[in-house]
Amino acid sequence: MSPFFKKIALLSTFSSILFCEEQSVIKVEVATIVWDEITVDESFDAVSNYQLVKEALVLEEYQEPEFNFETSELDSNITFDFNFLEIIPEFLENQSNEEKEEQIINPSFFRVIERSEHELNGTMRRISEVDGLELNNHKSWYQPLGSEQEMPYILVSSEDNQCVIKVFQSRYPRVHAKCAMGPDALSSVSLINKSEYRIRELLGEDFDRSKAINESENTDEEEILYLLDEQRRIKLDEFHYFDHPKVGLLVAVYKFPKKEED
Repeated sequence: MSPFFKKIALLSTFSSILFCEEQSVIKVEVATIVWDEITVDESFDAVSNYQLVKEALVLEEYQEPEFNFETSELDSNITFDFNFLEIIPEFLENQSNEEKEEQIINPSFFRVIERSEHELNGTMRRISEVDGLELNNHKSWYQPLGSEQEMPYILVSSEDNQCVIKVFQSRYPRVHAKCAMGPDALSSVSLINKSEYRIRELLGEDFDRSKAINESENTDEEEILYLLDEQRRIKLDEFHYFDHPKVGLLVAVYKFPKKEED
């Protein structure tokens, strides 16, 4: 079999290999914070360049399909004979609640969830009203809870407070949050999409496409670097704040499917 068809065969079985049904699924919700004033005497280093991480995954944006009904015309000669319609089997209509609960379909991974499905809309709204605080990049997504080596850093923000986050399973669930403000910390970061990430994991290929810093663009001009780099053990279904005098990150990680309250 040629290498091309080998890859096709591998891709056809990708979903069952990469994210098996037994792997836990989580829902992650984040938002970035910038404080207008620094109220501590802590000093921060000035640097000419900084690389936040080597590689980060850009979340897929959901887009509504577009239909142009004005240009769609039905053939007037088409008729429907309802005698040929199949009858819906009764067993589909009379499924027990237990059977329905077993048919849980995993959501699309690494895709931005609509705001209406966020868990913390009210909390984020109240936090945004705090004086001297700027809250941005409130977003959420689903992902598997794999090992630290399997899980990518997710790009949360490319704005002033540039942030990435990795949620993974060690002995316990853990979060590694990295945020930087000052020199552009993403200019030399390799930003990959979901397809590139999946292929790399499936084929075991080295997708280390970390950009080399262009010497012509490098400058001796230095800026103060405000850096948040913290990894911690977490509990699921809880709200976490990664604190820093200038930048910060709000994180909540939930089990999927959500446990129904009695």
